[in-house]
Amino acid sequence: MEEFEEDWFPEASGSQRLFPDPPGASGWAHLHRAVIVLVMGFLMCAVGGLLFLLLALGVTEGPPRPVASACLSLGLLLGLMGLLWIPVLKEKQRRKGYCQAA
Repeated sequence: MEEFEEDWFPEASGSQRLFPDPPGASGWAHLHRAVIVLVMGFLMCAVGGLLFLLLALGVTEGPPRPVASACLSLGLLLGLMGLLWIPVLKEKQRRKGYCQAA
């Protein structure tokens, strides 16, 4: 059996990214995933609320109540995740700027 060699894994002094940001990227370029999650979450939440409203008013016999509650809860989950992800990414960018300046 071969012994484990120390140099088998490449040395990394920090986190490495597969797709680094281009040099001319704006300050909001690193937030695009969080904003997409935020928007999709609130859209899904709105669809769930609309389905609940339509079912409560008796306008439609469409999808059952569990579909509406699933849309509402998943929408709230994604919306809050996007809202909390944005400050985390901003803090990460701020710390990255401090490290590069030093």
